[in-house]
Amino acid sequence: MLDRPIRSHNEGFYPNDLETLKVAFDALCVEFNVLPDTAGAHGLAAELIRLFQTGMTSEDMLMIAVRGRWQDEWKIAG
Repeated sequence: MLDRPIRSHNEGFYPNDLETLKVAFDALCVEFNVLPDTAGAHGLAAELIRLFQTGMTSEDMLMIAVRGRWQDEWKIAG
């Protein structure tokens, strides 16, 4: 499940890391009908970063993990 070892909280992100996080963030914002720059979007971003830092670096795995945790809190669009 983990794609790479756990990262420290002060370790920087590479451009491809940021692109992975952005793709997952954008897709989940649409799926959960979360507007950018809202408390929900900030919480979603924080959760994605937390999961990424624990070694979950695949877009698909990040999205699956967030869906499992946040599904009950946000109404899924559609």
